[in-house]
Amino acid sequence: MKSKMLFFNINIILEDLKRYWGIAALYFLTLFFSGPLTIISSLDDPNNYSYEQVNNFLTLRHANFQMMFSIIFPILLALFIFRYLQQKKSTTLMHSFPITRGQLFHSHNIAGVLLLILPILLTTVVLIVLLNVYHDGSALFEKIFTISNILRWAWFSLLANLVVYFISVLVAMVTGISLIQMILSFICIFLPLGFSSLMFTNFDQLLYGFAVNNNLLESFVAKIIPSTAFLGKETMDSHFIGWYILLSILLYFISYAFYKKRHLESASDPIAFHLLKPIFKYGFTFCSMFLGGAYFYIIKRIDSWAYIGYMMGAFLGYMIAEMIIQKSIWIFKNLKGFVIYTVVILIAFTGIKFDLVGYEKRIPNVEDIQSVYYGNGLYRYWSDDAFDSSLKTSENIHLVRNLHSEIIANKEKFIHEKENIIMRYIGIAYKLKNGKTLTREYHVPKEFANTNGTIPKIYESKEYKMNHYDIFHLDLNHVNYIRIDPELRNHGNNVKIVDADEIRAMTDAIKIDIMDETYKESTDTKNPWAHIQIYMDKENNLDDPDGRDHIYTSWKKHYKHLSKWLKENGYDEKARVMPENVDYIVIEKASEELKSRTSYSSTELERELTENKNEKILEIKDKEQIEKILFHYGPNWHDEKTYIIGFYYTNGDSEINFMTQENTPEFVKNYFK
Repeated sequence: MKSKMLFFNINIILEDLKRYWGIAALYFLTLFFSGPLTIISSLDDPNNYSYEQVNNFLTLRHANFQMMFSIIFPILLALFIFRYLQQKKSTTLMHSFPITRGQLFHSHNIAGVLLLILPILLTTVVLIVLLNVYHDGSALFEKIFTISNILRWAWFSLLANLVVYFISVLVAMVTGISLIQMILSFICIFLPLGFSSLMFTNFDQLLYGFAVNNNLLESFVAKIIPSTAFLGKETMDSHFIGWYILLSILLYFISYAFYKKRHLESASDPIAFHLLKPIFKYGFTFCSMFLGGAYFYIIKRIDSWAYIGYMMGAFLGYMIAEMIIQKSIWIFKNLKGFVIYTVVILIAFTGIKFDLVGYEKRIPNVEDIQSVYYGNGLYRYWSDDAFDSSLKTSENIHLVRNLHSEIIANKEKFIHEKENIIMRYIGIAYKLKNGKTLTREYHVPKEFANTNGTIPKIYESKEYKMNHYDIFHLDLNHVNYIRIDPELRNHGNNVKIVDADEIRAMTDAIKIDIMDETYKESTDTKNPWAHIQIYMDKENNLDDPDGRDHIYTSWKKHYKHLSKWLKENGYDEKARVMPENVDYIVIEKASEELKSRTSYSSTELERELTENKNEKILEIKDKEQIEKILFHYGPNWHDEKTYIIGFYYTNGDSEINFMTQENTPEFVKNYFK
């Protein structure tokens, strides 16, 4: 059969392979240096993290360079292969040959796909050779560095490359300028994730109580394009693999349809189709508007700044889009479209501002509610599939609804206060009997959260604590050991408990303390004595889809039963810093500049404490007073830091920390009067 009867032309394919083989060779080298070469170096060095190196490459996690090149090279390949479409002479010449558009399109893409497959195929062969050369029967080669994982890497890498390549091919069909093709290709790859994040950020500002579901971004939106899917923590499932295959096919045939309709004279036009020009213009304006609003709102979190950002972002976006389409900076006579866009957006914003759809005031009726969720934000609600953390008792449902009503009633007050005082997150979610959910997340003043009469009743209920704390869902049969690390550095000491009876007794003591804990105690800003991590079998405990190997809790200073158990079993002096471990303590009032900041380096804190000669300094060596400081020090992250404290240990180590005014012992307050 003659070539002209086929849907492709072999000469076009061979010519593309001959011209662009260098891109494939360069891509192979980047894969080799980021994968096989790194694996070889880690396997040759027994002190290196060979497990981590191999796992990161084969699972595409933390493989930033690999994912970056899997985006860059397919875009460059599509850019060069369809370069002739962006130049009038070359596109006229190419389409003058006795070859159909279909043959041209299919032939170029066959060559492009081959040039993407070959580097991955060659890298796969190298990995298989390494597997056979280095296989020593260890767990690394039995569980991680295996044939199935190598083939899985090749499959995922190929899918990621193909999707990016066909996105860039589609963009090449709708634009006549190579630079714009490259820019729009990158934009399209990150569009689902970027646009969703942008919308969430702006709705969080526009709608009081809007709940940003970051878990949705990671588990669904990021996975729409495979190049962004590996930014998340979750692995790909069969549904998304099927979607990537379907997406590649859809992109291919949509590109083919555009190619057949494309006019030759559209070469050098920014947008090749008149129908797409208004879509590009107003889409660009819309995204720029929300980007401007988000940026200004981050600078100063008040509505007026956000609206200025919307206006400036929309205007700049519209002007830039018009300049691109018109290929000229003289576009001021074309502002009629912007006026119409502004009117439409003002109507939409007015509807949002006055809550015409009732979003902000919506609270489900009691008879429609199946269960409710309450917590410090909604992160646990979005991400916790291990067990049901919802509240089902009638009392708690009524309490959560009452709390929700109080927050809505204080909306204006809370919004105006949030720039000047410490705020707390409150997350509320309703699961309705009709299967729907209603979620809200609020910033409320710390004072409201600490003095509200409804929150303590929810927190102190047995149902809430049983659902909220992981330790109540722990299967002790699968606990390996408990590790206790002091909050302050105790010269590297920690406690490891492996005895099954001691593990059971200790966890029982923690459970009793949690049940006895009041809401006021739970909001105590003092740092705990120590951090507790309970390690267990990943596969058998908590039925956890994330495969956690431990759960976290802490030895809070008001935990009487845990403190008693640790002391009776001789663990308390190793599990926390004792006065005998401290040589002396230095206390100074924190400067206003330091109190206003949310992050600092240890060097900055040491300089603040030792070099500020104008401040009064208290030095403590008395062991009883040291114990009082050890008991009372430490604010939570967002609490006011009144005093800066230097702990100087007997072994020569030192550590800097803070203390709030409300936690400070009287003898310290009296000294600084």
